[in-house]
Amino acid sequence: MRFISVLLAFGFLACSPAQAGHGETDGGETGTPCLFCFDASEIDDAPLSVQVKSKIDQICSNEGCHGSGAGGLGLSSGHEFDTMINVVSTENPPMLRVLPGDPAQSYVYVKLSCDGGIPEGACMPLDSPEPALAQLFHDWIEAGAPTQ
Repeated sequence: MRFISVLLAFGFLACSPAQAGHGETDGGETGTPCLFCFDASEIDDAPLSVQVKSKIDQICSNEGCHGSGAGGLGLSSGHEFDTMINVVSTENPPMLRVLPGDPAQSYVYVKLSCDGGIPEGACMPLDSPEPALAQLFHDWIEAGAPTQ
């Protein structure tokens, strides 16, 4: 299992849920099975950084959201953490988007947990908070927001 986690960290096996046969594509067609692909967030022992990158790529970095820079936060595959860790929030300065080790003082976690303290914008994902996603980011931030 450790070998798979290492490969995932390098992006060799990761693919979308639709490619892994886990659902439907945007066009409503069943995804094509991918023999050696799976969602990294489904692997309990995958490093937190791999799980968080996977969720950012699946949920946050599309063109309708942070792929186009919504809320002043641009996210793209391969650069998931560059605009978050130790970067001042544009919606709630001087709060940092991600303050390693402190989820309660990390604006990304505040937006994901939807537990108050949001002066502008909405809860994330857009008006549909996901407790499991908020917990993943909480654990990642609390662990120091590792990038590897």
